Amino acid sequence: MGTVSDTNGAVVPNATVVIKNIGSGQTFTATTSDGGTYRVPALGSGIYTVTVTANSFKKSVVENVKVDVGTPSTTDVVLEAGDVTATVVVTSGAEVLQTQTATVGSTITGRQITEIPLTSRDALDIVTLLPGTAQVGRPRAATINGLPKGALSITIDGADAANPLLKSSDGFFTYVRPRLDAIEEVTVSTAAGGADSGGDGAVQIKFVTTRGTNQYKGGLYWHHRNTALNAGYFFDNRDRVADPVTGKASRTRALLNQFGGKFGGPLPFPQFGEGGKMFNSGKDRAFFFTNYEEFRLPEAASRTRVILTPTAQAGTFRYITGGATQSVNLLNLLSNNGLVSTVDPTIGALLGQIRTASSSGGSITPISNDLNRENFNFSSNANQVRKFFTLRLDFNLNRNHSLENVTNYQVFRSSIDILNNADNAFPGFPNFGGQDSDRYTNTTALRSNFSSNIINEARFSYLGGPSDFRGTLSADTFANQGGFNLGLNTAFGLTNATAGGANAVTGFSAAGNSDNRRTEETFSFTDNVTWLAGNHTITFGGEYKFFRLSTSSRNQITPNIALGIDATDPINGLLTTANFPGASATQLAQAGGLISLLLGRVTAVNGTAFLKDDQTYGYLADQTQTSEQSVYGLYVQDSWKIRPNLGVNFGIRWQPQGPFITTSKNFSNVSDFNDVFGVSGADNLFKPGTLTGKVPSFIGTDAGYKAFKTDYNNFAPSVGMVWSPNLGSFLGKDGKSVIRTGYSMSFVREGSNVVLSILGSNPGGLIDATKSIALGNLPAGTLLRNRAALSAPGFANTPTYPLAGTTNDSTNAFDPNLKTGVVHSWNLSYQRELTKDTVLEVRYVGNRGVDLWRQYNINELNSIENGFANEFKLAQANLLANNAAGGTRAGSFAFFGAGTGTSPLPIIQSYFRGIGDPTLTTQYTSTLYRNATLLSRLSTNAPSVLGMIGDIDGNAGRRANALAAGLPVNFFRVNPTTRG
Repeated sequence: MGTVSDTNGAVVPNATVVIKNIGSGQTFTATTSDGGTYRVPALGSGIYTVTVTANSFKKSVVENVKVDVGTPSTTDVVLEAGDVTATVVVTSGAEVLQTQTATVGSTITGRQITEIPLTSRDALDIVTLLPGTAQVGRPRAATINGLPKGALSITIDGADAANPLLKSSDGFFTYVRPRLDAIEEVTVSTAAGGADSGGDGAVQIKFVTTRGTNQYKGGLYWHHRNTALNAGYFFDNRDRVADPVTGKASRTRALLNQFGGKFGGPLPFPQFGEGGKMFNSGKDRAFFFTNYEEFRLPEAASRTRVILTPTAQAGTFRYITGGATQSVNLLNLLSNNGLVSTVDPTIGALLGQIRTASSSGGSITPISNDLNRENFNFSSNANQVRKFFTLRLDFNLNRNHSLENVTNYQVFRSSIDILNNADNAFPGFPNFGGQDSDRYTNTTALRSNFSSNIINEARFSYLGGPSDFRGTLSADTFANQGGFNLGLNTAFGLTNATAGGANAVTGFSAAGNSDNRRTEETFSFTDNVTWLAGNHTITFGGEYKFFRLSTSSRNQITPNIALGIDATDPINGLLTTANFPGASATQLAQAGGLISLLLGRVTAVNGTAFLKDDQTYGYLADQTQTSEQSVYGLYVQDSWKIRPNLGVNFGIRWQPQGPFITTSKNFSNVSDFNDVFGVSGADNLFKPGTLTGKVPSFIGTDAGYKAFKTDYNNFAPSVGMVWSPNLGSFLGKDGKSVIRTGYSMSFVREGSNVVLSILGSNPGGLIDATKSIALGNLPAGTLLRNRAALSAPGFANTPTYPLAGTTNDSTNAFDPNLKTGVVHSWNLSYQRELTKDTVLEVRYVGNRGVDLWRQYNINELNSIENGFANEFKLAQANLLANNAAGGTRAGSFAFFGAGTGTSPLPIIQSYFRGIGDPTLTTQYTSTLYRNATLLSRLSTNAPSVLGMIGDIDGNAGRRANALAAGLPVNFFRVNPTTRG
C-alpha cells in the first residue's frame, strides 16, 4: 500500500501500479484512488518490485520491497514529470516506518532466522528474543507481556499450531514444531491487533513456510555436539568414582546430531496438446519447497537409587547405639520365635537383580548414619529420534487466482522417556516407557482477485496426530515383581523397581505403572474478503474452528502392593529393646520395615476400577474419554486513509465460543451447580454454622453433555490511528516521524485439558478397588507368596446415580454462565527515522485481562471468621510461657490455669477432647499438646495457621470430637463432606 504523488506533493490519481513477486513472478495490478492511494491486500511474504506508470510522468520502479505476513508494508512513490518511456529506478525498498497500522509487532525474516545459533533449531524459540517475552526455565515456559498461555495464538501458514489439549497450561508450545530452515519469516503482534486476528488470543505468532522461486536453490546442514566438548557436570564430579588415569569423574554422555537438507524452485508439469514441449518448466506458474531434517540425541541422565547393603539383603539389621554398632539377624530372630523366616522368593530374586544391576556399572556410595542402605549412582541412557518433513507447493493458476498447499509431517520417537522420568529404575530392568508421536498439519489456501478492488482468500487447515506415552508397558514389564508394582519404598525407603520416582504420599512409582494415548485434532476454515473503496480498505470475513480430543489411558496397569507391619501383626512383639539392645523407637521401626520387605508382608493391595464408555467398571481397565468444541467468529474492519499522513483503523469482531462437549459417557458433574458449596449453601463462604445447603451429589454425563452455555455476547472492537506530522528537523519532518496509538479487545481460548481437569476429577469415573488390613478385607500377616489373597475385591459393576460425595472426593463444576476471557490492550508509540534503514521507537504498551478462567478452591480453609487465627496466637503465647517456666510445662502449648501466662484454647480443646469445659486445666491432658508436628506449626519463625488446621481437622476422630463439642461441621470448610 502507499501513496503516489508528484514532485510538488500533489497526489496522482488513476496511476497504474503493478506489483511483482521477484521469486515467483506473480503480478498484481492496482489503480490509485482520487486521493492518490493504492492498496493490494493479502500478498504473501516475500520480496517485490513496485512499478508505477501515469500519463505525463516517467515510469517509476521501486525494487526490493519486503512484505511481511500480517504486517502492512508501505511504499510511497514520487513520480517525475517527463516522457512515459523513461524509467526512474529506486532501490531503497519499502518505508522503514510503520505508517499503516497501530498494531505493535516485530518480524524476523530470512538470514535472521537461519543464522541465529539455536541448539533446538526450533523457530518458536526465536520469539523468546523479542521485546515483551519473558523466559524462566525452558523456552516453552515463556510468557509474552505477562499474559496467560491461553492468550497466545500460534499459526503456521494460517494453521493453528498450538497444542489444543495443553493450550491453557503450555501455550508457548506448538504441536508441530516450526524448523529454522523451513521458515521464511515469523511475525509477532503483541498489542492493539485488528478485528481480523483477535479471536484466538491477544498475541499473534505467525510463521510462514519458505516458498519456492524461479531459481533452484538448496542447502545441506549438520549440527553436532559430543561429550568431549562438554564440561563435567557438578554432581557427576561429586558422586562418581574418579578415573584412575585422569583423576576425573566420567562425564554424562551428550551426543547430538542434527542434519538435513532443503531444496526448492520451479515445479515442472506436463503440457497437453499437440506441438510444443512435453513439460512446462514451471517458471512463473508452479513452485515447490521441501525441507527434511533429523534430530538424533543419544541422551543420558545421572540417577541415584537407594538399595540395600549386602548384609541387610542377607537379613542382618545393623544400627548404632552408644557409639557402637549392633547387629541382629532378623531371620534367626523370626525362626527362634516360630514365625515365617524365609525371604520371599519374588522379593529375594528382585533384590538379587538390583544388586547385579548395581554392580554392572556406576558407583555405590554410603549413606550417612545408615548401615542398611546405600546409594547406587549411574547414568541412565536413552535415545531420541525426531524427523521433520515440510513440503510447500504454490501454483499461479492464472493472473487472478493462486493456490498454495503446505504439509508438515513430524515423527517423534523416544525409546526411553527420560524427560518424564519413565527410564528404568535400574540398568536393564524391563519396566520403562517411551514416547512416540506422529504430528501433521496441512493447509490449503486459494487467493482470488474477483475484480480490481475485491480480493478473497479462503484457507482450510488441519492439525492432528496421535501421541503415545509409555504405550509399551504391560503386565509383562512387571514380571520380575511377580506381576505387581511392589512398594519397596513403603517398606524400607528403597527405590522401587518400577520406573518413576516414588510418590511422596503413597510411596509407589506411577510413571511405570500407567500409560496415556491421545489424539488431538484441529479443523479450521477462514475466509477473508478485501474491498478497496477509494481511500477505504474494508476487510470482512469469518472463521470456524473445530477441536476434537480422544484420550485413552491405563492409569494403573497392575495392582500396587504396600509392604509393612500392621499394628496387629505379631511381629510387633519382637520389636523391643530386649531383642535390639539400646535401639531407639525409630531404629525399631526400621527393623520392622526390613522384616516386612524381606518376608513380603502385605498391608494393602491397591487397585482401581475405571468406568468405561459402556457405563461399566473394569478392574485396571483402559479408559477412553472424548470431547469436542466449536468456536467461530465474524469481523469487519476499515482502514481509512483520511490524508496521506493520517490514517485510522477501526473494526469489530463477534466471536461466540461454544462449550466443551463430552462425547463419551464416563464423566460426571454435580447435580446442581450450588452443590459446590455443600452443606453451607450457595455463596455462604466463611459462615460457620450456616447450613442451608446439602451434601453434594453427582450425576453421569451422556454423550453430548455441554459443560457450560455458549457465550454469544462476545463483541470486540478495535481502533487505531497513525499520524505522520511535521515535527521539525529534530523530531522529524514530513514522512520522517510517526505517532501511533491503538486499542483492541481480544478473546482467550482455553485448552481442552480444562474439561478433563474439572469434570474428570469428579467421583464416578473410577472407584477404589483396594484390599487392605485397614478395610478388613485382607487378613493381617498376609504374605506376597500367598497369591490367592491378593486377588481383586468385589466392586459395583455400574455406577448408581446420583452419587453422594464423600470426604475422599472433590467437587468440581463449571459456572454454567461462564464467560469467555478477554484481554484489553492499548499502546502509544513514537517512531523517528534516523537513516534510510534505521528507526528509533519509544513505545508504551498496556494490557488487562478480564473474565480470565480460574479454578477457584472455595473449600479454602477458614481461620478468621471462626476465630481460629486468634486462638492460634494464644497457643503460640502458651508455648512461649510454658517453655519459659520449664519443668513439666516445657514443650507444651496447653493451658495450665490462671496466673501461668497461658490461656484456654476452646477450639483446639474441642478437637482433642470433645465435650468439656475449656477453662479447666484437667481438660488439657492430651499428648497432642506436645506433638512435634503441631509444635512446629506454632514456630515464631515459620508459623503455619493453615498447616495446623490441616493437622487437627484432617483426622476423622478429632472431627467427631469437635462435632460432639458443638462446633458446626462447616467450621473450617464451606463444603466439609467432599474434602478431596
